[in-house]
Amino acid sequence: MRSENSNDAKEENIKDFDDILRCVGGWGPFQYLLTVIFFPFNMFLGYVYLSPILVLFTPPHWCMVEELVNLTRKERMLLAIPRDSEVDGGFSQCEQYVVDWQQIVEQNIQTADPAWPVGKCESGWEYDLEDFHTSITVQFDWVCEENWIPALSQTVLFFGAIPGMLFFGWFSDAYGRLPTIMISNIIALLAGICTPFATGYVSFLACRFVMGLSFNTFFTAPYILVLEYVDISKRTLVGNLGLALFLALSGVIQPWAIKSLGDWRLFHWAMFSQMGLIVFLPFILPESGRWLMAKGKGEKLITVLKRIAKMNKKKVPEGMYKTVVKMCKEQELVNLTKSNLSYIDLISNKKIRKYSILVIFLWMITSLVLDTTIRNISNLNINIYTSFMVTTALELPANLLSIVGLNWIGRRWSSAISLSVCGTTMLCCALLTGHLEAQLVMFMVGRFTATYAINAGRMIVAEVMPTELRCQGVSLANVLSMGAMMASPYIVYSSVLSKTAPFWIIGILAILGTFPGLLLPETVGIKLPDSVDEMEYFGRHDRFFWIPLFGSSTRYKKQKVEAENIGAQHISQVYEPDH
Repeated sequence: MRSENSNDAKEENIKDFDDILRCVGGWGPFQYLLTVIFFPFNMFLGYVYLSPILVLFTPPHWCMVEELVNLTRKERMLLAIPRDSEVDGGFSQCEQYVVDWQQIVEQNIQTADPAWPVGKCESGWEYDLEDFHTSITVQFDWVCEENWIPALSQTVLFFGAIPGMLFFGWFSDAYGRLPTIMISNIIALLAGICTPFATGYVSFLACRFVMGLSFNTFFTAPYILVLEYVDISKRTLVGNLGLALFLALSGVIQPWAIKSLGDWRLFHWAMFSQMGLIVFLPFILPESGRWLMAKGKGEKLITVLKRIAKMNKKKVPEGMYKTVVKMCKEQELVNLTKSNLSYIDLISNKKIRKYSILVIFLWMITSLVLDTTIRNISNLNINIYTSFMVTTALELPANLLSIVGLNWIGRRWSSAISLSVCGTTMLCCALLTGHLEAQLVMFMVGRFTATYAINAGRMIVAEVMPTELRCQGVSLANVLSMGAMMASPYIVYSSVLSKTAPFWIIGILAILGTFPGLLLPETVGIKLPDSVDEMEYFGRHDRFFWIPLFGSSTRYKKQKVEAENIGAQHISQVYEPDH
């Protein structure tokens, strides 16, 4: 057993950054600070990702008839609005009777004649705002013939994320995690503050595109940085604790915040102004040590390591720092003699191609399933504030369970099992149309397991990719997932064709997503790969049906000694379980 208090600083024992991290402390006050720093980014993720459901909410509405303004709302609806069995409340949202209203009023007619001619709204719409807030949909009348705008705005967000993530993925690997975090969060802050000044759908869509440029780099960049600084056994805890507590908290407070404020613009300013906290980040968050080492920046790395050792109260022999400087100089020489890695290497390099394709396919399906599940609450006949709170509150138990489950069951089987359960429950929802209580229970189970699945997928994407291509690999997977998620608003919108269509589509997609994760390496209890060369043996000796609960002794098909005998000496560096 290797203790963090032992003298691992001997040169022959320092092989990679994980060994260095053991010397200065892989789990201590420094990592506690990083975990706390990461919490606000989970809140920000909720603001950017979840708030559009409320901002674009369409309350009950019907045609406005100016000649009937002296009547009560109920009297106006009974007299001017035809019945529509497809709409909750029974009245059409986009049609009115077209008659001589002055004559109708003079004759004191109080009930409509179904034989009257029907036409489109002539004077705009009335909205039920007694129990709901004023959304941007209400402000600009994006209903009926213009109800395509809210769905398009979400597609534009995802479309903006494609160039944004491609750029920031390269930028992060080239110039560092910290500047990437700063720039992407500042973009999200400015877009969030400017959005309420939109004067129509063109300016609103422009703001959504700019917001998309930062999505979801503003969250994944600090996520990767924090994971690169923590001990192997704590990656799952750190990666999911913030999501469990603060993403859930963000989702719980948002519906009641916008309802109490009453106006989406005030809500937007209140939420996104909090991202101004990013200005303090450079004073408390260091650059990624793994990235500094990969770039051969020895002096800066030593400064960070001494800070970590001091905070974690570790006594580190000076020889360890000399070893680190030597390793960084060697890496710097390697960097000078080899070409820079790019997105193309993720597919062209045979050592990583298979894993890149599987990771991308898994992340595309998982992201689309979760996003569609979240937005599909609009197709359930329940109060928007309650449904939003309950479904987002499921983040708490789902994320807490994933902290345990991803370590006990593993990343691979967690992903497969949760997606299969999600798919099954969504198919049940399609079959339970008309049985609201049973359908709601199935939907909540599906929403719960979709959240669990996204946590498993997020860990797989971040851990399978090697350090020198991690940000670009994660970015490429996110870019293609954004392309897939463009279909999400339209899957939800397919309910106008059939109320069961969204559930059938989500269910089938989730079941298809159970397979790619099982073909990827299990990353529980092993060191993160640093180079593409290490990917050649990554996962080769794992047993297919192995889960961490079976114990590390049963993990491999062959003993590690046999693997070393065939010349794969670096397997012991990558495949070294946390004892």
